[in-house]
Amino acid sequence: MPLRQSTQINISPPKSNHVTPSKIRRRQNGSPITPIDPTRPTKTIYLIRHGQSQGQVAKQNGLDRLTDPRLRDCGLTMKGLSDAANLEKQFTVKELREIQLVVSSPLTRAFHTALVGFPTKDIMVNFDLREIGLKAPENTPRAINEVVRDLEDVLSCRDKSLLCDFVSLQPKEWPRDYSPRVIQIDRIQRVFKWLYETRQESVIAVVCHYNVIRSAVTDCDQVRPMNAVPIRCTLYSNGDLVVDASKTKI
Repeated sequence: MPLRQSTQINISPPKSNHVTPSKIRRRQNGSPITPIDPTRPTKTIYLIRHGQSQGQVAKQNGLDRLTDPRLRDCGLTMKGLSDAANLEKQFTVKELREIQLVVSSPLTRAFHTALVGFPTKDIMVNFDLREIGLKAPENTPRAINEVVRDLEDVLSCRDKSLLCDFVSLQPKEWPRDYSPRVIQIDRIQRVFKWLYETRQESVIAVVCHYNVIRSAVTDCDQVRPMNAVPIRCTLYSNGDLVVDASKTKI
């Protein structure tokens, strides 16, 4: 009797209704990027690195930038003061007039730059803007009252009707800072969320530091902040801070 040929039947597994989630876009620091809502307004942010600091010229002055305690929260050099004094010249008359608020790091070199560079503007200190990265004395904060005492000469020259708030945003543990780097970056993003969601101003100058600026912008690879040179950015509702390359020296 001939053998019956077997018939091979391919049975495919049932199709799953499971949908693979789309890949979440993330910034270089790992935080998720949500889509920009085109219906929500944007804000203009000028990011400004402080004027030349004593830490930047430590080597020329025979000091060890990484260890010398005399550089703790160091101030500006004479060139740094000149950088700050010339800051207004970096803007057109219209741009300068449009700035509604200046927000500064609490470190001496940044706060001094803000006071000298914007003598006719309201100023607030946001303690989350302190520098990150290099563990050097220049980035070790001091009590804000000590900073204010050292800057009393320039503070006393300001119009008393102008806001100069260096108290309301001070954290309880200040000047201690034990935050790991990932938390440090989170706190920088918190500043710009505060600027977008809480502050009413639409044009704001932020005086801070090299690594703070590079951590804040979405296209950080293209940015090398120079002393007292404004970087014009657009702040979107999703937290993206995008450099306006056509109007910025980067």
